[in-house]
Order: sequence, then C-alpha cells, then structure tokens
Amino acid sequence: MSSLIPVLATSFLVAATTVSARWVMMVPMQRVRAALPWMQAATAGLLLGDGLLHMLPEAVDHGLSAGAAGGVMAVGVVLLVCVESVVRAWATSTDVAAFARMDVFGDVVHHVIDGVVIGAAFAVDATLGLVVAVTVMLHELPRGIGHAGVLTAGGFAPRRVFRLSLMAAAGVPLGAWLALALAQSTGLVGFGLAFAAGCTIYLACVDVLPAVWQRLGAHNRLAPALGMLGGVVFMWAAALVDHVH
Repeated sequence: MSSLIPVLATSFLVAATTVSARWVMMVPMQRVRAALPWMQAATAGLLLGDGLLHMLPEAVDHGLSAGAAGGVMAVGVVLLVCVESVVRAWATSTDVAAFARMDVFGDVVHHVIDGVVIGAAFAVDATLGLVVAVTVMLHELPRGIGHAGVLTAGGFAPRRVFRLSLMAAAGVPLGAWLALALAQSTGLVGFGLAFAAGCTIYLACVDVLPAVWQRLGAHNRLAPALGMLGGVVFMWAAALVDHVH
C-alpha cells in the first residue's frame, strides 16, 4: 500500500501531461519541434534500456527462467502488434470521423500500457519509477499534440477533444494500478515485469523511434543514434548503480 500513493500520483501527473498537450497544439512551436527528434530518440533509448536492463533481469530475479521471461516478453510485444493491427485496419477507412474514433480507442490502449510500464518500473525501484515516468511524459508531449490534430481533423469540436483526452488519459493510472496489483502477488511479479518489458520495447522501437525519422533534417541527422545511445547508456549506468547497492 505504501507504493500505491506515489505510483498513482505519478501516473496522474503523466495523464495530466498528455491532456495539456492537446492545448499546446495552438501555440507556435518552432523551437520545440527542433528539439523533438532529440527528445524522442532519448526517450526510445530510455524505454529500451528500461525494458532490457531493468525489467527483464528483475523478472528473472523473481523466479522466472530466462526462457520463460523471453516468452512472456514476446507475448507483450505480439499483443501490442495485434492491437495496433486492429487500429490500422480501421485507419484505412475513408470516413475521417471513423478513423478519429478508432484513434481514441488506440490512445486509451496506449495510455493503459504507459501506466503498466510506470507501475512495473516502480515495482523494481522507486527511483527507476520516477525516471520512467519522466521518460513517458517526454514521449507523451509530441504524441498528445499529434492525436489532438487527428481528432480535430475528424470533425470533433475542441471541447469534445478535451473530454476524449481526459477519458484516454485515465488509462495511465488504471494501467499503473494493474501493474502494482500484479506486483503484490509474488507469483506474478516476474510475469508482470516480463510482460511490461515487452510492452516497453514495443513502445521504444515501434511507436517512438519511427516518429524520429519523420522529423529529421540536415541539422539533426545524428539525433536517432546519439539520443538513443544516450538513453540506453543512462539506463545501463542506473542498472550498474542498482547492482552495486
């Protein structure tokens, strides 16, 4: 129970970030856009390092064999691929409003996964949980702006966009609570961490990193390599410090 309050407080802060991003879309963001590739590449590196260097080893430490941990991690990846396949199948519709509604569904699922990742990180270590929460917040800012544009293009009024954003953002604390609930059961901690590792790796490689390529220009061609390398190295150093203590 002592972990519940910081986990939920952090997840609600992340949810508030993604909602506030909907309003930022009306503000000129030339400087922010220039920094986005670096922010997103670092976010991808942090998420990848979190999944492979923290959650996966911790799952093994909680009694899961290496083979079982890899299998459960693969289930997490494949499950998200299946969900995104459904979302993209609907996205082929010529009805823009239908696509926007499906985008809301995909956003809800995405936020639940974000919450699971945050809750699983807190299950490993409180400091790691805070680092991952900040990482998710950086990831959510550009995502929130993009999704607001999709909903507006789908014909939704700004007030309705805000209400839908609130509904989708509620998935963050829900996912965090689910991950924390799993962590309370010693028999499921390893499975929950391995599953969250798969979700984290999926977010890094399929959701965050591809967005970086779309924003590259002559002045930031090295952003994907340097940003991702920096994020992974940071998580690797954090894992070494954890191991020492």
